[in-house]
Amino acid sequence: MPTAELLAPAGGMQALIAAVQNGADAVYIGAKAFGARAGADNFDASALEEAARYCHRRGVKLYITLNTLLRDAEMDAFYHTAREAVEAGVDAAIVQDLGAARLLRDSFPALHLHASTQMAISTARGAAFAKSLGMTRVVPARECTLEEIARIAGSGLEVEVFAHGALCVCYSGQCLLSSMLGGRSGNRGRCAQPCRLPYTMNGRTAHFLSPADLCTLEDLPALLQAGARSLKIEGRLKRPEYVAVVTAAYRRALDRALCGKHADSADREGLLAIFNRGGFTRGYAFSKNDADIMYTERPNHLGLRVGQVLRVKNGRARVRADVPLHSGDGLEARGPGGDHGILVQTAPDGTLRVPEGVRPGDVLFRTTDAEQMRAAQESWQGEHRLRRVDGRFTARVGAPCRLELGGCAAEGALVQPARGRPLDESAVRRQIEKLGDTTLELGALHIEMDENAFLPVSALNALRREAAAACEQEILRKNTPERAVRPRPAAPPLDYAPPAAPRLALYSGEVETLLRAAGEADELCFVPRVLRASSLEAALSALPQDTAVVLPAQLSDAEMDEILPLLKGRARVCNNVSQLAPGCVTDAGIGVMNAGAARALLEAGARRVTISPECTLAEAERLAAQFPAEFVVYGDVPWMTLRHCPIRAAAGLGGAGREDCRLCGGTGTDLTDRHGERLLLRPYRAKSGCRVQVFPETPFSALSEMARIRRAGFAALRVIGTLEDLRLCRRALAGEALQKARKTASGHLFRPVD
Repeated sequence: MPTAELLAPAGGMQALIAAVQNGADAVYIGAKAFGARAGADNFDASALEEAARYCHRRGVKLYITLNTLLRDAEMDAFYHTAREAVEAGVDAAIVQDLGAARLLRDSFPALHLHASTQMAISTARGAAFAKSLGMTRVVPARECTLEEIARIAGSGLEVEVFAHGALCVCYSGQCLLSSMLGGRSGNRGRCAQPCRLPYTMNGRTAHFLSPADLCTLEDLPALLQAGARSLKIEGRLKRPEYVAVVTAAYRRALDRALCGKHADSADREGLLAIFNRGGFTRGYAFSKNDADIMYTERPNHLGLRVGQVLRVKNGRARVRADVPLHSGDGLEARGPGGDHGILVQTAPDGTLRVPEGVRPGDVLFRTTDAEQMRAAQESWQGEHRLRRVDGRFTARVGAPCRLELGGCAAEGALVQPARGRPLDESAVRRQIEKLGDTTLELGALHIEMDENAFLPVSALNALRREAAAACEQEILRKNTPERAVRPRPAAPPLDYAPPAAPRLALYSGEVETLLRAAGEADELCFVPRVLRASSLEAALSALPQDTAVVLPAQLSDAEMDEILPLLKGRARVCNNVSQLAPGCVTDAGIGVMNAGAARALLEAGARRVTISPECTLAEAERLAAQFPAEFVVYGDVPWMTLRHCPIRAAAGLGGAGREDCRLCGGTGTDLTDRHGERLLLRPYRAKSGCRVQVFPETPFSALSEMARIRRAGFAALRVIGTLEDLRLCRRALAGEALQKARKTASGHLFRPVD
């Protein structure tokens, strides 16, 4: 059985200690900026140094998350943050932004780079692109099947998979929902989690976008066989007790898996107790989908059912408890009157003090187990990561005493001839094995000394301390990576002159629309909703040869293998780095907010890049002056891409049969939020079944700024919609004043994203 690293999260120093003391092989943390969990405590420069020393003394690796999209104006600060991390001694950086990856590769050549799950890599092709950027590890999209993980592992990169914790409902790196609704971007570490809110669909209100938490405790052997070499626990926003419980459970499960044994069922119970959303899902790696992935009833900790309220009188309740309750437990009484929190306190008559609203018949759930919390806190007290070292002690009269520990030697006081009782071996061992608050544990000790040798206890203690310090320093040195640092390289200017006028490109999924627009649009781009061979071939045969094909954000290697021959040399618009090809245009699915990212894509063969919809118009103008850029001026890009279908999940349907599902008739449906705003669910069908894209009801429009946009130097302007929409944009581009005909949205044109 191949082995793997157990990788645990830490949002602060206490959580890091909890992870290490409970068996993590590596820990991932964030700096004070540029990490995908800005809400965690995170680590400043001095804390990074402390964290690196703590981990490396114990043989544990330390990774830093630098996995947000970056503006050009942030690159200097990003370089400074990365340099602090490298000088502190981190082992690797987890990165999403292509410009950031280039900067890290060129500035810190010894730093290992890991492709973040934010890159949404789900194919061997995508892994190959990450490898071309100098990355040594890839974290595939959490939506990958076991077969897809195995194919990625065949790329030659290390593969790190999420094994436990919260799941994003959208392919990571493809989500604009929080950004567009509230200005807080998940791609920049500030997601407000609107996916966890209730929505209404077909008359029913539920949490249709809220997945259950992932648990693969029993599935570790299969993940290892598929090629996973790092098993990752999600949770940098979780408390240290959560980190301790989950890390310890997976440490035991991984060790048992390597011995051919199954995970302990008690560990699963402990995981449910510390946090679960309606139980757990085994995730997409094990062919789970739709209702198997989602828990639509509530978006937060469900807890475990422990009893029921029998009677309530004068603010106290008598309950039937199915398990022992502990003083300090947190309970929730749930019933028709709502959820009510209860803190368990010992009462002589066995009743519980309860808040107003608790009623007889309410079901009791334990959301905090006080005994579990106390045990978790105790788990990181003291030192549990001891390194066993052998020693050699030498004491020759008239020479300095000498002690070697783990190959590191120290010399101490001169050995004196005994005037009374000489040293004996048991006394020497007793003193040397008192390694105290070090990370060392004495193994075999070879003793060579004269029969009449004598040393005071204080000399033995001083010798032990010096040898132990030398040994720990050597361990730290061996485990600290090289800290090669170069000045931030200056990017050579592109040999690029913006065009006098932009081209107008019409994007549509309707063949008839594109045929009608053939004489009016400068470029035609077909957005297929069915990417199966027969349907796609029929559509393309009707379209002009110079019509580009827009590939959606997510297609598997097998799906790409099916459709690429059908393109027959056509241009393509790519939403994922796995789809890049000479002459392509990159789409919004590949986030470009800085010139370095654009340069990486142009070097990979793209002829034009689409600027991220999270850029303001001013930011987009600065980018358009540097490289051939496309900018959306009308219509909308998808806000999310879902691997699950909310309609099937609401119907209680799992993954079986989804390849040929016709439940929505191929047209999708709508979600309505708490404020009455609609989100449009539109599927695209491929070989393995549908993915579902989420669009806003209100189209984006930059038509009011077309005079400014015309002067900005964009290579192309994108219109998503109909021939009439194209004509409207053409008139606006010509300077014609337009009367607003419908409600539109301005997105981030003038509203910088957080």
